[in-house]
Amino acid sequence: MNSRTRFMVTGLAAGIVTGILGSGGGIILVPLLASFCKEDEDRIFPCSLSIMLPICLCSLMIQKRQVSVSFLEALPYLLGGLIGGILSVIAAKRVSPVWLHRLFGCILLWSGFKCLIS
Repeated sequence: MNSRTRFMVTGLAAGIVTGILGSGGGIILVPLLASFCKEDEDRIFPCSLSIMLPICLCSLMIQKRQVSVSFLEALPYLLGGLIGGILSVIAAKRVSPVWLHRLFGCILLWSGFKCLIS
């Protein structure tokens, strides 16, 4: 399978997960970019973000047709996410990719556990 097809399959998987769950495509996207697409370590997280932004926007537009969400209701989450995103980019530059992968693995385990018990 050529690299273009691998990227398309990876994006398809992320889009399906995001469409079904409303978010979370990045959870499978990062491991797929690392193992299936053989993406460089330093490009995995920025690549994942650049892929997930348009997928999330498309999912939002489709969901917005079915359920009304007020921008004012979402504003505190957006502000918190903005601050968290800025702080995490600064922190991630100081942490080795190995530890970022370990942290990501812990988050995956915690998320999976929470899903199983809820």
